[in-house]
Amino acid sequence: MSQTQVALPLHNQSEIIRLVSDFPEDIWGDSFSSYTLDKQMYDMYAKEIEIMKEDGWHPYLKKKKSMLTATHCSITEKLKLIDKLERLGISYHFEEEIEHQLEEIFKLSTNYEEEYLHSYDLFTAALHFRLLRQHHFNISCGIFDKFVDANSKFKETLCSDINGLLSLYEAAQVRTRKDSILEEALTFTLVHLKREPLQASSTLAKQVKFLDSLYNAVHKGSLRVEARRYISAYEEEECHNELLLRFAKLDYNMLQMLHKEELFEIIRDQAASVCVCKIPNSRVRLVESYFCALGMFFEPQHSFGRINLAKTTVLSTIFDGTYDAYGTLDELKVLTGAIDRWDASEMDRLSDNMRTCRVALLNVTDGLDKELSKQGRLYASEQYKEEWKIYTKGMYNESRWFIKRDLSAYPEYFSNGMVTSLAFLIFIIGKALVNVQKKTGSRDVFDWLSSRPKILVACSTICRLTNDVASYKLETQRGGTGNECYMKHYNVSEQEAVDKFEEMIVEAWKDINEEWLRPTTVSREVLMPILSLARMEDVLYKYHEDGFTDPHKVIKDYIIELLMDPLTV
Repeated sequence: MSQTQVALPLHNQSEIIRLVSDFPEDIWGDSFSSYTLDKQMYDMYAKEIEIMKEDGWHPYLKKKKSMLTATHCSITEKLKLIDKLERLGISYHFEEEIEHQLEEIFKLSTNYEEEYLHSYDLFTAALHFRLLRQHHFNISCGIFDKFVDANSKFKETLCSDINGLLSLYEAAQVRTRKDSILEEALTFTLVHLKREPLQASSTLAKQVKFLDSLYNAVHKGSLRVEARRYISAYEEEECHNELLLRFAKLDYNMLQMLHKEELFEIIRDQAASVCVCKIPNSRVRLVESYFCALGMFFEPQHSFGRINLAKTTVLSTIFDGTYDAYGTLDELKVLTGAIDRWDASEMDRLSDNMRTCRVALLNVTDGLDKELSKQGRLYASEQYKEEWKIYTKGMYNESRWFIKRDLSAYPEYFSNGMVTSLAFLIFIIGKALVNVQKKTGSRDVFDWLSSRPKILVACSTICRLTNDVASYKLETQRGGTGNECYMKHYNVSEQEAVDKFEEMIVEAWKDINEEWLRPTTVSREVLMPILSLARMEDVLYKYHEDGFTDPHKVIKDYIIELLMDPLTV
């Protein structure tokens, strides 16, 4: 991101010199500027899917007498099926059946002398553990006791079991701070998967390659991104089920059609947006913002929520650029004060572009007020406004430090960054929950969010630090970053700072995993957007690159797969 100096007139006609950041241009052009959903094809896909589910063309799919509920099916078969359904992206069609089966399996899992547990190989034990943990069941790590020696080390006889090692690697991703055996599991699997020659089937070899040198994990991946990747991998398996594969492809293409229509609506609405048109520093990231919303909710019933969440993300991106790279301190101070007092009469004090930002925010909140007043939930709109106040105050502090080259002590910087990130998460997640369904947007839920619960703090830590690491080289040009602040405060190298941030991110993931387990204070529907947002950070900033600002580096191919290229059925 380079910067140039330009002279621009303020509202009072005086001239100032400001820095305008040269963000990478929007790469999508007219790719999504026109789209008409083929209703006939959409309905045809939907009808075939329903027939598969209800009439039972195959025991994999029928809801009334499926493999999930069949008494003659082994627990191992059921676990493998559930894993396939989830990784193919179609488990939302069978949520009740899956939850019921896992509940029954968990009840049996409390006794590790059970014959079926004793007969488990490493692959099945790890799969059993991961699936239950991912569905909130606090299953003990005792399931791995048979695989470790007297020194609590995994037995070397396991090192040639590539399938088992891959499954154990995935299970280690759901560990908490208390699961020391899974720390050992992670080390053990990484060492042997990277070192051992693949004396395995071509499918397993492709599976290791599919993990991108073990940098992608199922638990940390975006559900839609992982579904597209897994459908392709599953199709190459010699023993794949044709009907299950067809079901997944039909569902994927059907959802893609819906998602493209939603994105077209967003682009159409935002094309006339004064905010997008007038702010010179705006990172126009409409497609990327929708990609983020899609990562939080992909199911068809959440269309309204996705659209509104994407629009909120666009707005926050414009504010972020304004505070990060365009506004002068005087302008930002006035803008921050106007938002803090929430007084429309202060518009005349703002420069043209700052006024544009303020008007855009007022338009969003006014619309939210109208929407929620009909539902008797104005408390959610008030919370939304309060978090915007906190967010802009934190952004102003960062701008003040960086513009003046007065980097504060790192603990102060990090504390301010966490305040800003938490506020951002609350208005993003709160907006999402309000638009999804009433029960997830209750007063109790918003009170819980505003209390800054541990899982939200952990997600905020991940968001803050992954962004700092990925944007270091880009943002150093404008005056400073969290990395630079840490390096100066602790007198360490860039790599040492990155290593510390990575360590903190790992610990934050452990906190998310711990708070995910039952009993939970709020429902899965409330927790899921938080987990999904942490997963999106892992996708957006993978390989220490800022994929949101410069999508060429990370997410361009994902967006093409999810929103442009259908699967061949």
